[in-house]
Amino acid sequence: MYPVHSATQLAPLLRSLRKAKSLTQTDLGAMLGVSGARISAIEQDPGTVSVAQFLRILQALGARMSLDGGAPGAGATPASATPKGEW
Repeated sequence: MYPVHSATQLAPLLRSLRKAKSLTQTDLGAMLGVSGARISAIEQDPGTVSVAQFLRILQALGARMSLDGGAPGAGATPASATPKGEW
């Protein structure tokens, strides 16, 4: 498991996942119906993709994402308990 706290941490992770599967950017792009240049752009700045697109990339790479709400009492608040307009 790789804890990720910012979009910039995703760049090397995506690249290493792709390379571990021996895929080029063009190969991965073909699997997803996009160009290799688009995969390159995503690897350079993963913050440019939607969550749905990111999940499709992970699926193509045989990876998955899990969310951790943190330890109980560590300040994690369920979205339903968060006042409107606040994060």
